[in-house]
Amino acid sequence: MAKDQEQQFSEALGSVTTGLLKFVGGASELTLAAEEKNSEDLYRGRFSGLVPEVHAAAGVVTVRYPRRLHPFSIRRHNGQLTVNASVPWAVEIDGGAGRVTADLSSLELTRLDLGGGASHVSIVLPRPSGTVRIRIGGGASNVTFRRPQDVPARVKVTGGASHLTLDNQHLDAVGGGLELAVPEFEAAENRYDIEVVGGASSLTIDRP
Repeated sequence: MAKDQEQQFSEALGSVTTGLLKFVGGASELTLAAEEKNSEDLYRGRFSGLVPEVHAAAGVVTVRYPRRLHPFSIRRHNGQLTVNASVPWAVEIDGGAGRVTADLSSLELTRLDLGGGASHVSIVLPRPSGTVRIRIGGGASNVTFRRPQDVPARVKVTGGASHLTLDNQHLDAVGGGLELAVPEFEAAENRYDIEVVGGASSLTIDRP
């Protein structure tokens, strides 16, 4: 049962070879990072305010907040979570996270799903291995992805978006069926393929 407090969580790496990190519900502020590969922990987390339920099994780490937080609460619900970079990870962030900051630059990322309703999201992406897919749900807003300088990307919009930027390409209003890509995308072996499934706004994909 979630409580107003501060609590830390961790789980031993053990024999885990792949990880899946799932956030269900939302924190006011959420910070994600990848730690040194010689760590003995699969993940380490610290949460304050309304502490979520955290469960880990067979490499799947689930952080679950209540679907409905009290509408008049002024308490901030903060989370900091660090995962072990020695195994590849998929990340799923369900809708409702208020502010997400993630530095995944040292991680092997296999997939990223950002649910509808997430807002003020800033993610530093790692160098991909093969084609890494990112899915952005409807209602996400103020989302920025920064990828390595020489990594190509493509954005496919299947359900509408507003204020979309891919490097030096800018569009104010976008209907379904639009595709933007950097010139080197098709020939690249290692790249990001990003799908916007509807209703996202202020989406930026850039590189240093």
